[in-house]
Amino acid sequence: MKRKTPESSTPKATRGERQFYAEAAYADSIFREAQGDSAGSIAALKRSLEAMPTYAPAILSMGSVEYQAGRIAEGRELFQSLLSLPKNTTDICEIIDEAGTFLTRIKAYEDGMALYRMAVKRYPDVAALRQGLGYCASNAGLHEEAVPANQRALELKPEDQKLVNDLGWTLFQAGRLVQARETLERAVSMDPSDALARENLRFCMRKIARRKIGKDRNSQAARRGPRTVR
Repeated sequence: MKRKTPESSTPKATRGERQFYAEAAYADSIFREAQGDSAGSIAALKRSLEAMPTYAPAILSMGSVEYQAGRIAEGRELFQSLLSLPKNTTDICEIIDEAGTFLTRIKAYEDGMALYRMAVKRYPDVAALRQGLGYCASNAGLHEEAVPANQRALELKPEDQKLVNDLGWTLFQAGRLVQARETLERAVSMDPSDALARENLRFCMRKIARRKIGKDRNSQAARRGPRTVR
């Protein structure tokens, strides 16, 4: 009679069991981080990914850890792996957006744009991902990409006041002041209590006024003609 090896006698964990272990280890990671035990938290994250390498929340957290530790390539690879997970993964678009938001917080706009560009191709009808792309592109000075991204986000959620404000500010940064003013006025009218929208509109109106003063001065100088030396 053939003797069973330990490997063959140990039943393989089912997907449900692996997910249970991953979720438990992830919860332990959160608890340890709240207690100030960073090393323990990271160890728990590793256990979570060992149990289930495709567990999206742990991928997000470990990617953030790698970036903060200066291991950029490792963090980038983890974040981008979120795009290869099945589309029916729980909360996948929100998790991808959280990864992008983390990248904007640390001003890694190039990596943020790369992540969001891939994300909008895979999930073209998710406004938050378009909004994230617009934010990263605008901060990178790529206004020709930022404006259409924010416009598309607003098309997907036309009654979202925050998206109206975002588009207005992006237009302002792109130097399209008349459109920016009209859009920001709409944002303020949709929610007069939004202090950020009011401040953005104030900046826009001030720049329009300064530009008008500059044009008036140039026009007056042109009418006077060049100065002569006596």
